[in-house]
Amino acid sequence: MKTLNSALSRHPTGRICSRRFLLALLLLFVWGIRTNAQFRLYGKLPGGSRSDTLYLNIPFVYGNYRENDLQVIADNRGNFTIDLPLNEYKFATLQRGGRAYTLLLIPGKKLQLIFGSDTTVLFKGTAGAQNRLLASLHLGDIPFFGKEIRAKNPYAHLSAAGVADSVFKPWFAIRDERLKGIKESSLTHFEKQLISQEVEADAVVQAHSYLRGIGSFRMRELIGLTAELYKGVSITPEVMPAGPQFYRMADNYVGHMEGQAILEMQTLKENANKTPLKFYNISLDSGNVLIDKKGKMFLNWIAIRNNYPADVAEALLAQAVFSKTVDKDLAQAAPLMEELMYIYPGSRYIGKLSARMNMLKAALKRNSANRAIHIFNESDSINSVAALLARFKGKVVYLDIWGTWCGPCKDELRYVPELRKRFEGKDVAFVYIDMDEDKKDAQWREFLIVNNMEGWHLRKSRKDINPFWEELLPAFEGRNSYPTYFIFDRSGKLVIPKAKRPSDKAELYRQIDGFL
Repeated sequence: MKTLNSALSRHPTGRICSRRFLLALLLLFVWGIRTNAQFRLYGKLPGGSRSDTLYLNIPFVYGNYRENDLQVIADNRGNFTIDLPLNEYKFATLQRGGRAYTLLLIPGKKLQLIFGSDTTVLFKGTAGAQNRLLASLHLGDIPFFGKEIRAKNPYAHLSAAGVADSVFKPWFAIRDERLKGIKESSLTHFEKQLISQEVEADAVVQAHSYLRGIGSFRMRELIGLTAELYKGVSITPEVMPAGPQFYRMADNYVGHMEGQAILEMQTLKENANKTPLKFYNISLDSGNVLIDKKGKMFLNWIAIRNNYPADVAEALLAQAVFSKTVDKDLAQAAPLMEELMYIYPGSRYIGKLSARMNMLKAALKRNSANRAIHIFNESDSINSVAALLARFKGKVVYLDIWGTWCGPCKDELRYVPELRKRFEGKDVAFVYIDMDEDKKDAQWREFLIVNNMEGWHLRKSRKDINPFWEELLPAFEGRNSYPTYFIFDRSGKLVIPKAKRPSDKAELYRQIDGFL
């Protein structure tokens, strides 16, 4: 209070008459509380047990990346407490075993979780009401149209005309019931807006996932259904900070813009590839050049930059950098990071992302000397699986067909170090065939080194990899599905086509062990 005392002593009457000064002082006080606010999460596991592992995941922008997992440690009686510095409302996910709970973390408040012996949980404390409401909305539940695998899913083969009645209409009726429950709650107006915004976004995100991942539609049908889904959807948030599902929805919205740009381009009779695309303001030819140099995500960023509010665009650009650093894809992360630093030099995301970029650069330098990363430089002379495997006779071979552009392929790489360690010192060779075009050769090599991908590596173009697929899967079924894994015995015979993935762990280990 030294500043206040000084101000009083300087005033002849000992009073502060300036309302402006009082307001400034109040704002400073509130700002001080805000920046130093904490959120406490505490509770008890059932039966006084600490055997359960709790992980709290607070998204960077959106997505439950393992890099954001924070382990919550319980004591010998099953009690746990964690204090988090927090200056704004944050949605998070708490994982306990196979169950996930969506939480709302609120600055200056406390949330007590009391777990039952089953999957039930009670929400108490000063943030209890908000989280009880959130739990009643079942945001983490799988929608009715996604509960079966695609082969058995009755919604997978709906006609485009049938989607409205069988998917959209009942799904958005569920959304409306959730919104009604929020409206009738006793939460503050801001909290109602914030949670409603997340519920509305989540409904669109789940429907988008159905269109892209479950339904079977021709391109024009997909574009039309996507346009119907996003009709009336706003990428300008009503309240900030927006939640992770809002940002995921805003990122997905790029797919809608891309579809509309394609439709408009197809109406052009001349110079279609050289005419600036709607939303992108660059031609298709220029867009393809950009993809080759900086990646598809950078082209998405062009559409976002041209059409989104600045704060939403900044968050999505930061998310793009983050996701590429998670993939350890330095070549595609670097141009996105340059954009972030140039357009948003004061961005709050720069510090954390700079640290992640520096880690990748250090890995590139450190792993360059790793002689266990073998790259076939005579790629042109290896034109068959038989020729590739000839040098591995006497070893069991685990073959991975993948691509640097393939998200699921890169997800699986996280489990490879554990796989290699499991078979360390045994006669197992890890062989990789990458499908990337010749112009991507330098990026492919850099990716191998940054990710420390020990093993034997061959790269083939889309055209040149076809003979390998024909040899591996003569019946055609499953060809060109990335990633796909194969196991060969010591004689070089293919013994398990479509083998288990590295993430399957014990199941895969048993498959390989069977031939050692």
